[in-house]
Amino acid sequence: KKLFTAILCIAMTSVLFAGCGNSAEEGKAPEAGTFAAATAEDVAAALQDSSAVVVDARSNDAYAGWAAGDNKLGGHIDGATDFSAKWLTATFDDENNLDGMTREEHLQKYMTDKGIKADTPVIVYDENGTDAVSVAEYFAANGVTDIKTFNLADWKEDLVSYANYQMYIPPAAVNDLISGKEVAELGAVKDLKILEISWGKTEESGYLAGHVPGALHVNSDDFDDENNVYMLESDETLLNLAKSLGITKDSTVICTGNPIFSCRMATILEYLGVENVYVMSGGTTGWTDAGFALETTDNKPTAIADFGTTTPKNPDLIDTVAEVQAKLSDPNFVLVDNRTIEEYRGETSGYSYFDKAGRIPGAVYGYAGVGNSSSMLYYDNLDTTMRNADEILAMWQEAGIDTGKHLSFYCGGGYRASEVLWDAKVMGFENISLFADGWCGWALAGLESVKGE
Repeated sequence: KKLFTAILCIAMTSVLFAGCGNSAEEGKAPEAGTFAAATAEDVAAALQDSSAVVVDARSNDAYAGWAAGDNKLGGHIDGATDFSAKWLTATFDDENNLDGMTREEHLQKYMTDKGIKADTPVIVYDENGTDAVSVAEYFAANGVTDIKTFNLADWKEDLVSYANYQMYIPPAAVNDLISGKEVAELGAVKDLKILEISWGKTEESGYLAGHVPGALHVNSDDFDDENNVYMLESDETLLNLAKSLGITKDSTVICTGNPIFSCRMATILEYLGVENVYVMSGGTTGWTDAGFALETTDNKPTAIADFGTTTPKNPDLIDTVAEVQAKLSDPNFVLVDNRTIEEYRGETSGYSYFDKAGRIPGAVYGYAGVGNSSSMLYYDNLDTTMRNADEILAMWQEAGIDTGKHLSFYCGGGYRASEVLWDAKVMGFENISLFADGWCGWALAGLESVKGE
């Protein structure tokens, strides 16, 4: 967690801009700004052409379903993939990031993931006439020769959205709430609470360097037992934490920070019974990249005595060690391991403070990141927005994860798996849970484990 905080603080101070566009030789890639305009008929034909790719260049929030900020049309053309223009300019540090990859390496991976090659016919669309050109220029600079642009306003068919896209809320919508404006997707907002979740006390966490205005700091040690390999605290402690933050089951709560932290806190609050919990997409850099100022005030919560319930209202959302042990024999239960492949094989525990390596017998490898226990390469875009849901589903299918069964996600101690759980909720999955104590809890219980492929 200290390593994660250090990397995050470095990343927040660095903004790198990727240059786009060049003049390619005739017959190869078009020159910058010379792309032909596609018609709605062209787009429809491309969607039926397995060799062509239709690309949404807007924000990932707009692609998911949000009509917020500069985007007035929520959702995307059915069958289109995403390649946001924001990835070209979003705050990113090539040398200090959790994936150990440069921006360009990420962008090249995205082109591969989306099947975009030099000879791929591509139509790129947006709403503002700018994002599509920026992405088209990037493709052209990488040798793509057949590129057209399209204005989404000319598309007359219905757009599609993620089932629960509202669960990741864009910075523009959060800013509207702070300003007292109504956000239609959320409906009535009662007792708004904004949380910034990170490791450490206020002085060491980075909170005082800047946070979303009005946000209360939550130290991850407040819900983790730092004396027991950071496993989740007791229900009583979690309920007391909510009350200390002034949160009741009827509050509207927005969690900010890196997704593995904000999704973990959001999952805890849902488990306790808070009905309206959201995670701000893009984290702190997403907020500043959207043009909003950070606040350095040390906001203090007003504690309350009554949360609204004395026991968790959604106990089935979080599995215990004993419950997982009992469910493993159920043919309709799938335990999904969201760690690095090295952790899954038992080559490393993944943590400096825990030396037991291996995995739970029967667990299916479900991906997370690379290199360390904070990377979420396979679920995050470089701006820490959620990866394309179709790509996540394809990844699960390739891994042999049967999404028709109950999925229980686990990692080492619940952080990475919480983000995967949240993504699954956004995608519309309901028969899911979090094994919060994960590998550490299983190993500490002395239960059977395996290593290898």
